[in-house]
Amino acid sequence: MQLTDSQLFLDARSHKKFKDTPVSLDTLQSVYELTKMAPTANNCCPLRIVFVTSKGGLSTLAASAHGYNKEKVETAPAAAILAYDMRFYDHFAELAPHLSQPPSQAQWPEDRIEKMAITSANIQAGFFLIAARAHGLDCGPMAGFDAEPIEQAFFDVPSWRFGWVVLLGEGDPDALYPRADRLAFETACKVV
Repeated sequence: MQLTDSQLFLDARSHKKFKDTPVSLDTLQSVYELTKMAPTANNCCPLRIVFVTSKGGLSTLAASAHGYNKEKVETAPAAAILAYDMRFYDHFAELAPHLSQPPSQAQWPEDRIEKMAITSANIQAGFFLIAARAHGLDCGPMAGFDAEPIEQAFFDVPSWRFGWVVLLGEGDPDALYPRADRLAFETACKVV
């Protein structure tokens, strides 16, 4: 399937309200299979995803949302909680066998580990959004949540840290505002 710039970027929107169309497990698995191909530092692959598709899970997630984000979550048939793993280096024997074992990252200070994890997980998260759109899903990315209750309710690995949430499904185009402007190349970019 040949996807266009319009499908992936120009016509794609951040949805705030969703129709009640379910998202299949096969679709979620396919989205991950593309997401995992994102480049990361030393192939560290720190992104962790908790897919929430049950009404109970979505209600728990909505309870941790700030303000209007609660209503957004309540309309979605699925959500992806994107996290980063502070112990990404535990998988280096498989993911980066070219590095010395145990990896030097295991001895780094926590702030340096977290910076590497967040940077690489965010690259993977960008791939996640494009992969979801490529599978015909509308996305509603958002960060307005209390992290601690999400980590307690959804993460069973202590080294995972909450990043942000992406609502997934068939968006309701009638709930969209007109697209706002974006910064011009001359404002946002510099060529040296």
